[in-house]
Amino acid sequence: MISVRNLKFSYTREAFIEEIHFEVKTGEIFGFLGPSGAGKSTLQKILTGLIKSYSGEVVVNGEEPRRHSKTFYEEIGVDFEFPSLYEKLTAKENLIFFSSLYQKHRDIGSLLDSVGLAQDADKKVADFSKGMKSRLNFIKALLHDPSLLFLDEPTSGLDPSNSRVMKDLILQEKNKGKTIILTTHICTTQPSSVTGWHSLWTEVSRLWIHPAA
Repeated sequence: MISVRNLKFSYTREAFIEEIHFEVKTGEIFGFLGPSGAGKSTLQKILTGLIKSYSGEVVVNGEEPRRHSKTFYEEIGVDFEFPSLYEKLTAKENLIFFSSLYQKHRDIGSLLDSVGLAQDADKKVADFSKGMKSRLNFIKALLHDPSLLFLDEPTSGLDPSNSRVMKDLILQEKNKGKTIILTTHICTTQPSSVTGWHSLWTEVSRLWIHPAA
């Protein structure tokens, strides 16, 4: 599913990401763990083709992200930490729009219901709380039923109850055979103190851990 060899990248002349190697198999959850600024989000941007000026070998779903085909994003769902939503549109209108960009579609009503937003489907996103936007952004990544999910701090801004709901949904997607790249600053030695993370971290197959984590 994913293969990374000798990956190097820097925003400046100073070294940032150096000599990274890892592989992710189909159907597993792979975690990126490290403090803010460790390079976790940068790694995700490289893997999703948003950053192209790296050196080394990166293969995702049989393609190199910086030279990907037109269908590359049909099998990739992205939920970055900061929601990318149109605030003047309603939740439902956002999902309808983003769904139109793909060939495959999941039922929008069911997705909204899964994160407790069915009653807010016709509310403008500008009136949503941070947690509501986070939940909406998460199901936006599921709209086209991708085989590979990139989740960057997926429970950021959520209360304990909704954090558990999010965790359960992630595990449901994993049980469907999806491959999941999970990014967090939460230390694996302390997952039980964060509602919803303990059983999720037991499903993480392997970790890329920043030395300062």
